[in-house]
Amino acid sequence: MIQDTPPPSLRPMTEHDLPALHALTVEVGWAHRPEDWRFVYEVGHGVVACDGAGRVIGSALWWPFGADFGTVGMIIVSPRLQAKGTGRRLMQWLFDRAGDRVLQLNATSAGLRLYRSEGFREIGRIHQHQGVVQPMPAVAAPGRVRPIAAEDWQKIRELDREAYGVDRSAALDGLATRSVGTGYELNGELVGFSLCRPFGRGHVVGPIVAPDEAAAIALLQPHLEEHAGRFLRVDTPDDGAFADRLAAAGLARVDTVATMRRGDRPARPATVRTFGLINQALG
Repeated sequence: MIQDTPPPSLRPMTEHDLPALHALTVEVGWAHRPEDWRFVYEVGHGVVACDGAGRVIGSALWWPFGADFGTVGMIIVSPRLQAKGTGRRLMQWLFDRAGDRVLQLNATSAGLRLYRSEGFREIGRIHQHQGVVQPMPAVAAPGRVRPIAAEDWQKIRELDREAYGVDRSAALDGLATRSVGTGYELNGELVGFSLCRPFGRGHVVGPIVAPDEAAAIALLQPHLEEHAGRFLRVDTPDDGAFADRLAAAGLARVDTVATMRRGDRPARPATVRTFGLINQALG
């Protein structure tokens, strides 16, 4: 009987697990492609849970951003085994390796109880917008929008660090070969950027970093034009004009998740902010 089976075993995630991990996301109805799994695996550290036959039935990853902070995500347990405490064991594996770092995640409603019990508290919301892009006329903005160039990447890393508060160079370097980028200039200086890459059912735009909503909307426009009539996704903390622009362009709000944090992270002033996430796992 099910209650007599031994608990799943845990081991570090390896590249050989990627096909089974993709199958796991298919089982729970997530849209990740094999290539999406490869990206999060290459820039992070993971653990898998295996049944008695060695089959992967659970996963969790974390991404260290410096010595004091990290994000957690891709916490999945096969629906057949969700009541056996596997999710809690996977998270404890991450905690043991993250040490004293402050950890952050974006939680679906199904995971809220577990994350709260492990010391995470809600600090915000992320809205998932997606759909088939409808043509939209450009909106005037004071800055200039242009494609990013190779020499922009150091500034992109600096802008992302300013917006997010930690150095995410490893993740951005992983995006550099997977993304098409747009920059936003004021007075000849790059002050914002957006990256677009294949993801899930189509493409995703993120991160989007900008000084204000007008700049974020301007950075979004080239991607709307490029993907008109095709599926596009943006995960955003914004609930104002930028989110309204997404909805008007056919990217309806289809879900909202809770941003949660374990530990304290002092607020800091910034001249730019994040309007679009890399993804819900990495932030």
